Amino acid sequence: MAKYKIYYKLCHANGALVDEAWSEPLLFEIGDGQLDPCLERCVLEAKPGELQTFLLSASEAFGDSFDEAFQVMQRDDFPDDLKIELDAAVEFKTPTGDSYVGCIDSIEVDDIRVNFNHPLAGTDVSFQVKVLEIS
Repeated sequence: MAKYKIYYKLCHANGALVDEAWSEPLLFEIGDGQLDPCLERCVLEAKPGELQTFLLSASEAFGDSFDEAFQVMQRDDFPDDLKIELDAAVEFKTPTGDSYVGCIDSIEVDDIRVNFNHPLAGTDVSFQVKVLEIS
């Protein structure tokens, strides 16, 4: 499988930086989980050696935000030592051992609303990439 060495910047459509590998390039293989598949598709389309910008709608990028992915949980469902605060990412384990990360969306006394959508769901993004090397 081919390995890619790239520089990249991922930004909200409003320009706010989300993630980057600009001072030190990222080395990865397609499908290894380091980049989301929507960003891997951009890398595959990019011309090596050229800085390119891909504007992705929410549906092309990380998907739409779904109301069903918000869940109200009780404070007792959280570990006692966990500091519960807005926008905090919390990892939850299912009885089968799978892990899911949710972000705390609101806090109402004992009711904690958790958003299990991807953190960039419902967001248009800009992905700037320069493919340095393919091996």
